[in-house]
Amino acid sequence: MRLEIDVLKTFIAVAETGSVKHAAERVARSPAAVSMQMKKLERLFGAPVFHRAEGAMRLSDSGDRLMPHAHRIVEANDTALTALRSPDIHGMVRIGLCLENIETRMPEILAGFSRVHSGVTVNINAGDAQDLAEMLSTGALDIAILTTGGGAPHLEQDRLLYEQPLVWATHKNSQRICESPLQIAAAPPGCPWRDAALDALKRAGIEYRIAYLSNVSESQLAAVRADLAVAALPASRVVNSTHPIRVNNDLPKLPYTKMVLRTSDKSDVNTKALAKQILAAFKRPI
Repeated sequence: MRLEIDVLKTFIAVAETGSVKHAAERVARSPAAVSMQMKKLERLFGAPVFHRAEGAMRLSDSGDRLMPHAHRIVEANDTALTALRSPDIHGMVRIGLCLENIETRMPEILAGFSRVHSGVTVNINAGDAQDLAEMLSTGALDIAILTTGGGAPHLEQDRLLYEQPLVWATHKNSQRICESPLQIAAAPPGCPWRDAALDALKRAGIEYRIAYLSNVSESQLAAVRADLAVAALPASRVVNSTHPIRVNNDLPKLPYTKMVLRTSDKSDVNTKALAKQILAAFKRPI
């Protein structure tokens, strides 16, 4: 018995998107193939790795134990392949990350890049999508990972890393849903998730009040966990959060959120190498 890299990549995709369908789109397989791979894992462990709750795929106890090992195995595999295929490069590459993307796989991907290309200094800048897009256009950054929307519209040259639906996160026994105005936890202006949430509420004629401001999604979830507010966040953040948070389908439907890779017009060898590793990590065409 052995853990297969492709199966582990699919497992991670299902966990991060909370959906077989969306995971299938990410790994370029059919939903049926994704389901078969998850059944293969379940036969290997003799226990389910996911269970369905409130319309989404949540990690089971076995799946939760597997997740950190899956990330390490996949990262080691990708790092080895990159090291064997990559030229010896030196210098610096400047990358911009939205604060919400720092909470994703990007730190481990950047760490893997540094291990492969020890001669390259990775200069990380954090900020909101609008500021990073501006820095990229003026030459202050070489590459950026952006959540598009709002002040950072999608550009033709953007490379999609992944997309998933935004959902409303509420307390399981929320007393806030029927309140007027609706209490909202959101990021400061400029965040695409905030823009999508407020637009949806306005279109539905629902009065709201922004009660909690934070550019870190976990802080917004803390307000939801205490039943002080509701928040609009990517599905994976909500379905994998701890009790008593759940997805609420009674509030207005929200759009998808997209995380994209954008490079400067004058990409050097370092920028291209980092872009290649990021695309490979998200199993996107290079």
